[in-house]
Amino acid sequence: MCMSDRKLSDTVRVLIEMIEKEAALFDSFLDLLEQQQAALVANDLEAINRITEMLREKTVQNQFLNRSREEIIDDIRQANAIQGDLSVTRLLELVDEQQADQLRHLRQVIFDLHDKIADTRNRNAQLINRSRDYVARTMAMLAKVGRPDATYASTGLGAGSDRTVAVDWRV
Repeated sequence: MCMSDRKLSDTVRVLIEMIEKEAALFDSFLDLLEQQQAALVANDLEAINRITEMLREKTVQNQFLNRSREEIIDDIRQANAIQGDLSVTRLLELVDEQQADQLRHLRQVIFDLHDKIADTRNRNAQLINRSRDYVARTMAMLAKVGRPDATYASTGLGAGSDRTVAVDWRV
């Protein structure tokens, strides 16, 4: 039981529109990550919190689009009696050349955006980690302020640090 060519074409058109929405969402997600990076560098906590909330919203939107895309792909798979997963390669064999070109292009756009998002997220994570290290060093220095720095203890051994600094890393 195969889908008619017309119905398949219409369903793939809807799929392409869905993937275009996902690509636009990924692009806006990348833009927010870049804004977050600037806020991290500027140490703008208000902007960081606002952007983090917008990133959460984008994540929820992505989950909705992903579910919808999977439903469309499942419809195509079932209507064309395809066993197992419907790969992009297999889908390209089912559609006309114009739709195949659109799907190939969108696949590349999604891959490129994914790579850029991963790079930007990694840079943001590095900025956060550096900031945490800086705060920890600052707290350690502050803990030593006003405390004499004895070179040797009464036992003749080097004086150890007996004070502990606690830092709450929750954001």
